[in-house]
Amino acid sequence: MKSKFLKLSFILGIFILVVLFYAIGPEKILHNIRNLSLMGFFLLMLMRLFYWLLRTMGWKVILEKYESTVSLWMAFKARMLGHSVSQLTPTAHIGGETARIFFFNSSNRKTALASVVLDKTIEIMSTTLFVAISLILFVTRINVDSDLKLIYFVSLAGIFIFLAFLIYRQHKGLFSGIINFLDRLKIRFKFIEKHRTKIEETDRYISEFYTRHRRAFVKSMLLYSLLFLFWTAEIHLTLTFMGARNISFLDSFIITALGNLALFFPFIPASLGVHEITIVSVFALLGLGTDMGFSLVLIRRIISLLWAGIGLLYQLFPHSEPTAQVKEE
Repeated sequence: MKSKFLKLSFILGIFILVVLFYAIGPEKILHNIRNLSLMGFFLLMLMRLFYWLLRTMGWKVILEKYESTVSLWMAFKARMLGHSVSQLTPTAHIGGETARIFFFNSSNRKTALASVVLDKTIEIMSTTLFVAISLILFVTRINVDSDLKLIYFVSLAGIFIFLAFLIYRQHKGLFSGIINFLDRLKIRFKFIEKHRTKIEETDRYISEFYTRHRRAFVKSMLLYSLLFLFWTAEIHLTLTFMGARNISFLDSFIITALGNLALFFPFIPASLGVHEITIVSVFALLGLGTDMGFSLVLIRRIISLLWAGIGLLYQLFPHSEPTAQVKEE
């Protein structure tokens, strides 16, 4: 059933992509893309490399609290493999995070899972903060009635409440809480019951991070904040290289932040179609031209797919890294 849903969402995403392309106008879109020089494209590829290195560093700050022998290069290969799986397979973001966990020849798979859960939580927290700022800027830029503004801010408040609850549950035991909830509903799975002790131990790793590694939490949060600002610079340069002259850095900030709303559909491969609609809608509401919005997404997707292909090349290199060892506390 899940496989059919993913295939259907992928087909629907392609359909939305094609409809938008022809509705906006192929000539306008191709004209914008032709403005991007080969040198400009190469610079954007290099900037994306630095982007992935920053994301890896944000994760490694957490990972090294559990694994004592993980190098930046090894973590980077795991990160890029996860990106490749997310972009090139119908497993979407879930498959990418799973690939990161199973990349390591770890003596303790629970620590890899704990690090990925924490990394994703901190990334979402940082992104949500910037989305909140951009929403405030966004509603002051466009003419919307008070009821719609209220919906925006209530939705935002709901997201923050959910994040607070998520962190609270991680303190108390996220996975154990889910299992106990299922128990109360008389729902049990053999796999979960068999590995219940390991799941509880993973919860302990996650909970202890917040109490014993607060500096690492702050450092990772700051790295993800820096990452977001760098990402905004990427978006702004992409638009500049395509000939956009009426788009300020603040506009690029709003575009980058609100584009992340598509991530609330994690089961759709690469947020295909959803991301396009989100970006094009933001451009339309800001009066910046839907053709430039679609051109931006198209260029970003090409760059993302190229790096996904590069991420698969790690298989050509044998593991020279030692097996990751669990840190003794």
